[in-house]
Amino acid sequence: MADINLKEITLIVGVVTACYWNSLFCGFVFDDVSAILDNKDLHPSTPLKTLFQNDFWGTPMSEERSHKSYRPLTVLTFRLNYLLSELKPMSYHLLNMIFHAVVSVIFLKVCRLFLDNKSSVIASLLFAVHPIHTEAVTGVVGRAELLSSIFFLAAFLSYTRSKGPDNSIVWTPIALTVFLVAVATLCKEQGITVVGICCVYEVFIAQGYTLPLLCTTAGQFLRGKGSIPFSMLQTLVKLIVLMFSTLLLVVIRVQVIPIPTSSIHQV
Repeated sequence: MADINLKEITLIVGVVTACYWNSLFCGFVFDDVSAILDNKDLHPSTPLKTLFQNDFWGTPMSEERSHKSYRPLTVLTFRLNYLLSELKPMSYHLLNMIFHAVVSVIFLKVCRLFLDNKSSVIASLLFAVHPIHTEAVTGVVGRAELLSSIFFLAAFLSYTRSKGPDNSIVWTPIALTVFLVAVATLCKEQGITVVGICCVYEVFIAQGYTLPLLCTTAGQFLRGKGSIPFSMLQTLVKLIVLMFSTLLLVVIRVQVIPIPTSSIHQV
């Protein structure tokens, strides 16, 4: 996998800037009003710990009226914008544009795992300008998707380095992957889905297994006619550690969402 050079980064950043420059002069719209203009968690007078007790809109998670969207790290970046320019929207839109450029550059690095250099650049440029990203970039609340995507892709890249020489397990990238998954989830809940991508990559790309091979091996093992190959056991250990860590994150996340008593009675 070739490294990304400065020319490629400049090209991607330039394309993103050209596409979204006009968004810098937009105001706050739709959900931006609730998440930013009406959100007291952005104010310096609000203790930082409050960000980890409230939902995305500034409502305590313990209250029944809470939306239960728990994205404290995204709100933390809104707070940074507030420190820089209070409620002037330009800095919020500028940071969104920067984050989209970062996502596009990381996406280029991911493409290099599967494509040649030229195809990777084309794919990342198409990703950068694709209109499906417009809402995430131009709407300030879309920053949750941008931040989650950054750590989502970073977690995947980290996991791809967990295979050492002779198919040995390198645990440091796996630990980093779990950490990045947690960070992605604290930006937006969907960040945790990268674990499924890592599992698919490990089985079908890194190890090169096929469904018929897996079914045959499992069938022979269950019938007592064979044993699981050592390389397959190593893969299984990696996936179990990854899935267990993810389950732990889910349990912690669920503990943050108290179930209102009235909801229990309704059920």
